[in-house]
Amino acid sequence: MSTAETTPPPSSAVAGPPLTRIRHLALPIALGEAAGVLVPVVVLALLARVGTDAMYVRSLYVPLALLFAALQVGFDVSNQVAAAVSKGAGRPQDVLPVAASMARIGVAVWGTVSVALMLAAPGLASLLSVPDSAAGDFVAFTRWACLANLIFFPTVLLSSSLRGYGRPGAAASVVLTGAILEVGGVAVLGFGTDLGVFALPVAIAGGGVAALTVGAVQVRRSGLWRERGPLAWRPEVIGRLTGTGLPVAASFVAMAVANAGLLWALGPFGPDVVSGYSAAGALQNLLIVPASALGSATAIVFNQLRGAGRAGDGPAVLGAGLRLTAVVYACFAIPIWLGREPLARLLAGDPAVASETGRFLTIVGLTYLGLGLTVMTLLLLEQVGGGLVALLLNLPYFGGMVVLGGLLARTQDDPAGLYWTIALLNIGGMIVVPLTTWRHVRRISRAAAR
Repeated sequence: MSTAETTPPPSSAVAGPPLTRIRHLALPIALGEAAGVLVPVVVLALLARVGTDAMYVRSLYVPLALLFAALQVGFDVSNQVAAAVSKGAGRPQDVLPVAASMARIGVAVWGTVSVALMLAAPGLASLLSVPDSAAGDFVAFTRWACLANLIFFPTVLLSSSLRGYGRPGAAASVVLTGAILEVGGVAVLGFGTDLGVFALPVAIAGGGVAALTVGAVQVRRSGLWRERGPLAWRPEVIGRLTGTGLPVAASFVAMAVANAGLLWALGPFGPDVVSGYSAAGALQNLLIVPASALGSATAIVFNQLRGAGRAGDGPAVLGAGLRLTAVVYACFAIPIWLGREPLARLLAGDPAVASETGRFLTIVGLTYLGLGLTVMTLLLLEQVGGGLVALLLNLPYFGGMVVLGGLLARTQDDPAGLYWTIALLNIGGMIVVPLTTWRHVRRISRAAAR
């Protein structure tokens, strides 16, 4: 069967009401993202039961994990946007060549960052005030984790190609495979061997190999491999990476730096407070999964419409995404806040750590209601050409947490000052970010109409 026979014209490729299409995309995307976010939560809970030292070392690695997430999301979002536009334009033959060109750049960038972090590991241990008893484990763990994360880069490009082209279920299967094997590996190796925290890098590597295999199979099943054009260098990826990926990655770098700053601010309060905050942060990452999935689904629908020459439908797509997000979080955030104490005990086996996790959720938990709308619109903004605007919105948020929150915590000798700062910033974000996103989308739609 020829490509012309299997590829729908642009008009049919983007048919259907925006709300229905967003909902269709969001659920499998949410499953994949939930797996990606839930894995650190489950791993943290497992390591807490392997030993408090293992949990502490993993907590200190969080900022570096966010740095790798910055690299991942920069390439992921850029490639997803390109695939969605190709879908709307009826050009499946462009999807894999663009991904292959991004892979050439990504190998150099990802490898350079990994080597730099491996060399800087001893200095990072000193910067984070890691006790001498744990410094050696932290340095060794960081180096092995950097090597293990290298395996995940090609998997990112395969899954984002599938997701952007409208195959979110296939993309989710790639992520779920890696997640299940990583958690299973930590459980088996953590309790069945003497590896301790070093069970995690081994499990990450094993999950990465399996996910890469599943990703290659899913790309072939989707037909993208049969319909690919020549895998030659595609110069347009430079513009896509600098215009979309770079600002998005910079936002995640800001998040990583802020997380390191928060750990520095909480360092004097001891390992129980650091571990308790990290457990609450991992749970927060899980709570924003629905908003993240809805933002990506809304952006995919919008970018497919742009590829089909229908950018004027942008406000309708954004409105549908906002309504769906508001409904989801109205039914979601409050019950989680009410169950904060049992959740804290589930996340941390140590009572002192669980107490601090519960304290954080008591102050910040209800503001997740507004955080849902903020995250959804930020994700959309990043993927429709507003990456720089999103970065400028993120900087005062993360900067306020570290500077103002850290100052209050240290001057008051109480981490609650930081927690209250985070809560107030969440409330402010839900007002500013959706309004800014609405203006950006309307600007795109008016430009298309002209």
